[in-house]
Amino acid sequence: MVRKLVALSLLLVLAVGSAFAEEIMGVFKKYDDGKVTVTVGDKDKTYKVSTTAEIKTKKGAFPLTKAFEKMKEGSKVTLVVENDEVTGLKRGKGKGKGKAKN
Repeated sequence: MVRKLVALSLLLVLAVGSAFAEEIMGVFKKYDDGKVTVTVGDKDKTYKVSTTAEIKTKKGAFPLTKAFEKMKEGSKVTLVVENDEVTGLKRGKGKGKGKAKN
């Protein structure tokens, strides 16, 4: 009985935590000092980048910060943002108009 309660509590915490993530579509502008700037609509927005987040590719995983360091200005991106911190990245998605999805 106690195990079921603990498992249910853990599942609830994970479900609520993932509900606060949002995807922000925009155009990459720059990455500097651990922060990424994207143009969303006609405004520039800056977000802190998680130092522990990784990008997984066919060649393996590497830090999210390295992806931003290599990115070219003007690239269309979709940022996964949790608690005002970028935890994920999708390249070439969307139209770069800056609509946020919840």
